[in-house]
Amino acid sequence: MERSLIIRRQDNIIFTSDSHWLHPLFEFDDFWKKNNASPTAFSGMPKYNFAVSELFLQDKIAGKAAACMIVRLGFKKCHIELISERAVPVFEKAGVEFTYNVMVEEIACRTEHLITDDMTVDDVWLFLRKRAGRVSGLPVWMEHVTVTNESAIVLDDLNLDIPAGEQLLIFGSNGAGKTTLLKTILGLEKPVKGIVKVGDCYVGSREWKQNRMNTAYVHQENIKNSFPVSANEVVAIGLSGSKTSSSEIAYKVEIAMRRTGCYDLFNRSYHSLSGGEKQRVSLARCLCQHARVLLLDEPTSFLDRNGKDDLLDLLQELCHNEAPTIIMVSHDPVCVERLSWSKRELKGGRLN
Repeated sequence: MERSLIIRRQDNIIFTSDSHWLHPLFEFDDFWKKNNASPTAFSGMPKYNFAVSELFLQDKIAGKAAACMIVRLGFKKCHIELISERAVPVFEKAGVEFTYNVMVEEIACRTEHLITDDMTVDDVWLFLRKRAGRVSGLPVWMEHVTVTNESAIVLDDLNLDIPAGEQLLIFGSNGAGKTTLLKTILGLEKPVKGIVKVGDCYVGSREWKQNRMNTAYVHQENIKNSFPVSANEVVAIGLSGSKTSSSEIAYKVEIAMRRTGCYDLFNRSYHSLSGGEKQRVSLARCLCQHARVLLLDEPTSFLDRNGKDDLLDLLQELCHNEAPTIIMVSHDPVCVERLSWSKRELKGGRLN
């Protein structure tokens, strides 16, 4: 059978796929992550000790979508049997050496027409992940939700529908009910009316209680507490209650902290950390528990501009690599400006 994708290093075949559409490139991404993970004290050295840039890719068809994926994966040399004109500038801009058999004006695929010229390679990568259903997130749904506080209406007949793997920024003034909205999704606030659903589970149901680890919460880092706890112990909280061996917990904690760039804080006292460091540790906790929905409550409130930029870069990286569902509430103009997520304003108890 003729392979749709072949990847070599010199004369050695590293990977092949017979799948269709863009799935072979996604399959290679899975393969590479599995076999070339960063070395840790628990996993040993990776299987391959060379970079993707040293590999040669041979693909049957490549339009702009495939070209963006090839660039995103890190390839620098490739041969395409049938290439579209829209793929050429993507390769040229990224410095990818490419050859081809036949060039056409465009590939007859609906996906090609959905990719616009103003989308970056990262934008295309995330768009295609969602289109392929390769997201870790779960849908979040709220219908006619009303929440009161001492008879005052905080959320008023509120509706919300977020597809799996999407990100939403909710902004509004202080006291608008943003934190209440997150706590309602968490099940910490009970609506007097309406329904909340995460994935296939209604919040408050037995099924939801069994799957509560799917949802993680990162609160504002303004809590002053000197309770002796290390950064790695905070991350391990994400696995509390799970039937996981101590060695497996240690492995997952290390991986999560490496991925969020806070492994150097492993043995540091959590309460000695800066606001940005605490947020990275909190996000590592979410990854450690394999949360599929992240709820972020004003995560940049106590960060300086550099700390905000670092955190927002990390969130964008998580979106592209994991595609969890993220709901972030904030009144920080930096977040509103920097993030290209969908945005809605909470005002008068409703989302506009």
